[in-house]
Amino acid sequence: MSYLSEELIRTVQSKRTQERISQRALADRSGLTQAHISQIETGRLEPGLSSFIQMVRALDLEVVLVPKKLLPAVEGVLRSNANDFSNKEGPSGIFVRAERIVSKLRNRHGSSASLDRIAEYFRFLKQVHLSKTDLSLLNDIVDTLRGYRSEPIPNSVLENSAGVLQDLRNRIAHPVEAPRSAYALDDEDDDA
Repeated sequence: MSYLSEELIRTVQSKRTQERISQRALADRSGLTQAHISQIETGRLEPGLSSFIQMVRALDLEVVLVPKKLLPAVEGVLRSNANDFSNKEGPSGIFVRAERIVSKLRNRHGSSASLDRIAEYFRFLKQVHLSKTDLSLLNDIVDTLRGYRSEPIPNSVLENSAGVLQDLRNRIAHPVEAPRSAYALDDEDDDA
């Protein structure tokens, strides 16, 4: 096994053990066999790209290609947010509570399109850096959903919560840039 793939496999194995997921459970989630995962983790088998991506996605991670010149910036962002993602009392605590509440609502009242959308938006928002205002908004939504412990949650509440989360997701995923003029008179343009 090459050194680079060995480092990637160790990262995935560390994530699996940190999340307390057995190889068998990872096999169920990823569609690979437990023996295949064991061989990959022990270095007896070099994983193919598709097998590796299946394992990674089953652990709620994603493989992303980043231009080499942007790698230091991406690593800096990841380091600066490392505490947010690992500290259960910090911003990620909101997402832990959100996942727990969505799971309980599904168990009590069944699944719905709105509840599925809410879960999807929380998964997306968990991966980005959010302002204090955005975190407060998420906390309000979690508190609203938590308020319906014993009684069925009205569909209008679910739709409203999903709409707010969708707006937040869209604002982050598609930021609005300031309009630029069609023509600029720069000194650097010597083509004329």
